[in-house]
Amino acid sequence: MSAAPLRAVEGGHAPRGWEELWMRDQWRARELPHGDRSSAGEGEPILHFEGLLQPWLREAAKRWARARLLASIAPRTVANSLFHLRAFSGWLAERAPAADSPAALSRGLLEDYVLWVRTGELAAGTQQGRVGTLRAFLEEQREDGLAGLERAAVIHTGEIPSERYRLPKGLEAHVFDPFVDPAKLALLSCEQHRTVVLVLAFTGLRVSSVVTLRRDALEVGSDGHPYLRYLNVKLSREALMPIGPALADQLRRQEDYLSATYGLGTDFLLPSPPKERQSGGLGGAHHLSLSGVRGILRAYVRKADIRDRDGWLASWVHPHLFRHHLGTSMVNDGVPLPVIQKLLDHDSITMTARYAQLHEETLRREISRWHERVNVRGELAFGLQPSSSRLDFSPSGARIIHASIVCPALLLRSYSLPSSIYLRRTPKSTV
Repeated sequence: MSAAPLRAVEGGHAPRGWEELWMRDQWRARELPHGDRSSAGEGEPILHFEGLLQPWLREAAKRWARARLLASIAPRTVANSLFHLRAFSGWLAERAPAADSPAALSRGLLEDYVLWVRTGELAAGTQQGRVGTLRAFLEEQREDGLAGLERAAVIHTGEIPSERYRLPKGLEAHVFDPFVDPAKLALLSCEQHRTVVLVLAFTGLRVSSVVTLRRDALEVGSDGHPYLRYLNVKLSREALMPIGPALADQLRRQEDYLSATYGLGTDFLLPSPPKERQSGGLGGAHHLSLSGVRGILRAYVRKADIRDRDGWLASWVHPHLFRHHLGTSMVNDGVPLPVIQKLLDHDSITMTARYAQLHEETLRREISRWHERVNVRGELAFGLQPSSSRLDFSPSGARIIHASIVCPALLLRSYSLPSSIYLRRTPKSTV
């Protein structure tokens, strides 16, 4: 392979660094020339192209990977897409060995591949990944790396296997409470480890947002309330959430720790270990890795002896479970879904509804309350004796009462930060 096709696409000039990388069939995250080092240090994602057996497919896959990386898609996500694409390449080499160009991909051949995937023994999620990845690849590279592809050679959205939805697994109180117990947190010898645990437990942030927190993430509004500014890595946007005093105090202790350990040598709230503690480490030049966060949780479970209801060590707890826990706890405390959506920074309230599952006891309680309040026509039950000072039984008042009971969604409001609240950043300590 050569970089000549890339130079042609770029008007005769390849961007700095890409031409050298183009010659290789393995791209390491830290070597990517587009300047995104956000995934370095988390297990070094490697983009593998050597398993793509057809030269034209390998060339198109490199173009696709580069386009996705430049669109701020994480290297690990691109690497996973290439994994599914290599499976298609292997199938194609066996089923159509003479396919020497994109023109060989007919609609009939794609139908055979979809059928092969769906009738195999792959898990539902893997089937979805195999077909969905190929569909996206064909669609995005049709006018570039797959020039000559037949117009009818498409995979329709309805042909992508659907993954059976599974209820999110949350944390029961007897497992969650020990994580935030001050006595157990005191067992941790490192202030940063306590910060990791409390940020996960009290914010429900995705781990990618946790590790990329900036050192000045703590801000105080004009109302005197503390807020946490973070990057929603998944949606590539900055967001803000109110936090409680316990977490705000911990973040101030974390700043004291950073000042004593790193001085002004880091811009991250959770930097990677100092070089003197980890041979070859990046120190404050980079943030804590995703695997480092998971390791901190596992070590904490063992040290604090956190066990589940059956007496087993809760070593199965992973960072994302705290996000489920926050959503389910809030919905079961009666917080409206739009508020939870705002806090979790979801693009769609449908996703919020997936995270926020009602507990069975909450469902029973609300159904019982409903039957006590209204009859089968949604009208106030005769057995109720409301205070006349609070309820209006005029025709207009009755309509309001009926609407508030039958259509509680009408009462929901979308919450956002008041425009009257101005934020000031907590100044970085100097040494």
